[in-house]
Amino acid sequence: MTKIPFRELCGKSIIGNMGGIIGKVTDVVFDENTGKIISLDIEPSENSPIPSSDEYYKLIPFKIVLGIKDVVVIDESKINSVKIISKEEEEE
Repeated sequence: MTKIPFRELCGKSIIGNMGGIIGKVTDVVFDENTGKIISLDIEPSENSPIPSSDEYYKLIPFKIVLGIKDVVVIDESKINSVKIISKEEEEE
């Protein structure tokens, strides 16, 4: 995959390879040692299969990203691998 600056990735729409509208990229999680992206933190869209909540981070594993151009395309069949982490857990 081609390198892409964070400022271009943040805010991109995320769609599934089967046509589902998933949401938008709000942040990224990366490995501090390698600098590689581990997950995309997203804001789910209104009809997204991922539940919307301000109390949780919704992290899409970068390994299910199929491509990035005008939008981020993910493997929709692996949507069950999305991690939902409480924002309160991070503060502890």
